[in-house]
Amino acid sequence: MFTNERYLTREVADRVPIDIQLLMWDLVERIEEKDYLQIFEFTPKGSEIVDIVHRQEIPEVTSIYKIKNNEIKSKMKLYIIDNGEYSTMMFSHEY
Repeated sequence: MFTNERYLTREVADRVPIDIQLLMWDLVERIEEKDYLQIFEFTPKGSEIVDIVHRQEIPEVTSIYKIKNNEIKSKMKLYIIDNGEYSTMMFSHEY
């Protein structure tokens, strides 16, 4: 799972910095037992700190990270979904 072709929506390409996109893919790769749906919630904390909550439902896994980033200015919720043929990164409202 998540080893196939990778895509992202135009909105993700426009709004999410490339280093954050790469970080998200890397965090998914680190999980041994993966659910087809990976959930990422970004919450800015101050001028340069962003909290990231990465979770999946089956098996239930939640990881919390703090990163230094001044490009993320508002809360964001993104999904990475694997449908068997390809994986897509998108905002939750695009699902």
